[in-house]
Amino acid sequence: EGIELLSGRHFQHVASDALQQDMYSAIVDDPSVHPATRAHFRAAKQLGAGAVLGINAIEDAVELPDEAFLHEVQGYLNHPRGAITLATRCTGESEKTKCIYHASKLRECPPCAVGAAKERHMLTRYEHFNGTHWDGCRYGGHVGTGHTSINTHVISIARALGAAGSLQEVKLGPRDPNRAVDKESNPNQRGDGVLGNWTHSARRMVFDGTTITAVQFRKGMLGPLARGKHLATDYAEEAKRSAKAAACAANNYDFMTWAASTRGGIGREAAEWFTTGFAAKVALARSDGEKWRVRNERKRLLQQHSAIIARRNWEITQRNAWPRMGGVAPRAPPVE
Repeated sequence: EGIELLSGRHFQHVASDALQQDMYSAIVDDPSVHPATRAHFRAAKQLGAGAVLGINAIEDAVELPDEAFLHEVQGYLNHPRGAITLATRCTGESEKTKCIYHASKLRECPPCAVGAAKERHMLTRYEHFNGTHWDGCRYGGHVGTGHTSINTHVISIARALGAAGSLQEVKLGPRDPNRAVDKESNPNQRGDGVLGNWTHSARRMVFDGTTITAVQFRKGMLGPLARGKHLATDYAEEAKRSAKAAACAANNYDFMTWAASTRGGIGREAAEWFTTGFAAKVALARSDGEKWRVRNERKRLLQQHSAIIARRNWEITQRNAWPRMGGVAPRAPPVE
């Protein structure tokens, strides 16, 4: 009777997974669905994405403030971000353009008007609180939030896989080792840390961590993300490899980009290293109990990674989305 009961529950899980996959495919393969929504759903399927929502044992490494957890849940639900257009959404700050929520452009507290003069839009506090601000905006200077935490976590994963690792600013030399250093065209490169496992390779590996917005609104990127041709982390890996791989090879290092999306997903390079390492560790287990412990260790490390990204997302929104601050909308800071 117990076996039949377990068998029935197993079928329920299989049927539930099949239904979810069918619903997922119906969304991401439907060209009538907004590209940003389709890209969001694809990003939410990456390894590690959503792990923070499955935490069942609280510890310091995975604990989130209530506001940060709710912010992350709303992010996975893609609400209300999907209804915010480029006319009213922050797309970042550069030397030439300022974030539309910069103090020089947003002088009032929400609710207030934002956007181009021809497309005035009343920005509500709810919108401002939940997604008008791009999580890579340099306005508040908090883009680096979580960067060191992610790099430290990579070291923890490496040690769990039997490798030695250390955080250090690894000097790699110029981007193109065959040309002289030039600050503009051929700058010096650095890595975030070094990993090594002599049982696998005589070469040590330099890794470089980065976090990229899962749904990119930049020209030429949203379409491929929606169609599943690329993930946002693919672009990050391509950029990092182009900048640092040759310099690493010149110093006898292997190179890996640890790219994470703002949904907590891990890029292909890091995912392959992670899954291959844990598959080998499971294969070495001598009992079902050991396999269970290794699989739970793997699950826990993904949850911790997801929690780090969730804290980062909240901190950037919390600190960058001025004049909102701490859930309250004070007056915008004076323009210097």
